[in-house]
Amino acid sequence: MRRRILFIGIVAVAVIAVVSAVIYVETSYTVPILMYHSINNDAGATKLSVSPEDFARQMEFLHKNHYNVVPLEKAVPFIKKKERPPQKTIAITFDDGFRDNYVYAYPVLKRYDIPATIFVVMDWVGTSPKYMDWDEIKEMSDSGLIAIGSHTNEHHWLLDSDEDILKAEVEGSKKTLESRIGRKVNVFCYPMGRFDERSKKAVEAAGYLCAVSTNSGDVSLDDVYGINRVRISRSSGNLFIFWAETTRCYAWFKQFRKVVS
Repeated sequence: MRRRILFIGIVAVAVIAVVSAVIYVETSYTVPILMYHSINNDAGATKLSVSPEDFARQMEFLHKNHYNVVPLEKAVPFIKKKERPPQKTIAITFDDGFRDNYVYAYPVLKRYDIPATIFVVMDWVGTSPKYMDWDEIKEMSDSGLIAIGSHTNEHHWLLDSDEDILKAEVEGSKKTLESRIGRKVNVFCYPMGRFDERSKKAVEAAGYLCAVSTNSGDVSLDDVYGINRVRISRSSGNLFIFWAETTRCYAWFKQFRKVVS
């Protein structure tokens, strides 16, 4: 009898702890930042790709369930000031500037009026059918729905790079992009998701409002120049998995795990 009471007590404490943790996270300032790459049906594509059909289903899911999808820039104040965002607040980003973002993702985003940020590599633009050209990039930027961010000039590894390369990749790419799209560029994405204090300071000095990572780098929960993201991949085609990845609990756990590791 005593063992049963003890067991029930332990279970009750565990449940209370889990519920308390969920409540804490769900009322925190964590904003899930989703990270996409390529949207295609190529059988040889990497696991980072998402099929056009799955992407359309995911955006329909966000629309039907009344998610508060905000531009990346609008997520920054919540992170910086540690303010609680509205429920179901998320942001959507794409890396590298693949042309399939324009062909498949952009029409769906327009259909549901969902904002997103696309990080482009300057020297890859228009070099092959794989990447968007400047006309496509400017069209999306002019729509007001898509923000264009810098992913450097050459996707150069920033860690241990000399000062001239670091400045060109961070500040130079910003100037090039701004001249091409005719508007201010406020967001930056680290190549391979890696950064250090030196590259972070270069990004801040160049005038960016924030910078995003992947799962790498020395992140903290309120560092707008080291924002971690949630990778959306083929497994996210399962809407239950996708739902889990859009929760603050999932995003907070990924951030917290990196901070304490």
